[in-house]
Amino acid sequence: MREDIRLEQQVQKYLSKDIPDYPTPVEFHITEVAHVTNKTSLREILNSEGFRGLFHNKSFSWWSLKINEADIRAAKIPNRTKEEAGAQQPLLREFTTSPAFNNEISRYGNFRFTFPLTELMEAYKKQKCEGEEPVLRVYETKLFKQEIEYIVLIHSPQNNEKFSKYPLLTSSSLVSYDGNQIIWRAQAICETHNYQLEITGNTAVTQRMYSHEFYVWDQVSLAFHLNGVFTFPKEKLKASLSCCEHDQKINLSHGENCSSLKEAEKFIESLPDDEFKTEDEKEEDKSGEIKMEAD
Repeated sequence: MREDIRLEQQVQKYLSKDIPDYPTPVEFHITEVAHVTNKTSLREILNSEGFRGLFHNKSFSWWSLKINEADIRAAKIPNRTKEEAGAQQPLLREFTTSPAFNNEISRYGNFRFTFPLTELMEAYKKQKCEGEEPVLRVYETKLFKQEIEYIVLIHSPQNNEKFSKYPLLTSSSLVSYDGNQIIWRAQAICETHNYQLEITGNTAVTQRMYSHEFYVWDQVSLAFHLNGVFTFPKEKLKASLSCCEHDQKINLSHGENCSSLKEAEKFIESLPDDEFKTEDEKEEDKSGEIKMEAD
């Protein structure tokens, strides 16, 4: 049996639990992506002026979809009549409760770099693809106890032979890319269900459940194949940097973290200005200091 078919059967088994009604699938159009890291890796990113490969063979930089309130309000509910979708859409905020929608906390650390997807892809195209368009493939589907992760591989056309065994992303029914945004057809948006959807004709309401129900949740990750550093100007790195709480219960950060959001914010404030200067700017500062001493 083909691997992609076997994985799809496993995913459907994960999703087959008898669960109270909720909106599914839900189509999100995402224009921003994020890379969350710990205190240790933050300094490495600033020092090297960019992102290196992480984990295993050190050849991938990992990014997640940054889903905000506007994305949720603009989400579409396919496979419904216009009236049904119109009734259910305003209720999505009650159901988008999985970690994929929580920008206040992360399992990977306290420090989040957020980039427009188009800007990240354009930089990758120039730096890693010799000006050609990057290739997107269905890389892997990871199944955890309560999570389904769909991984999209992004690589240079020069590596087509190396990654030829992975299907092109155009073959996926769940994730697509139109050159400006990732379109994700989410199947499990809740993780823990506290509400159920009640539909009567073209009317939809949420009903709070007497007790919550655990369920799986799904997400999309982007894996950029790298050879060397994926570089950005330090001022851009600084502008894209923000803080979040670190999830103490599920720690996937592989490094040192701050114990609170306040501590993380203070850490950013404590970084010397040199942390956000390029090597050329530092040399200019030194030259200026030497000239002043000579005068």
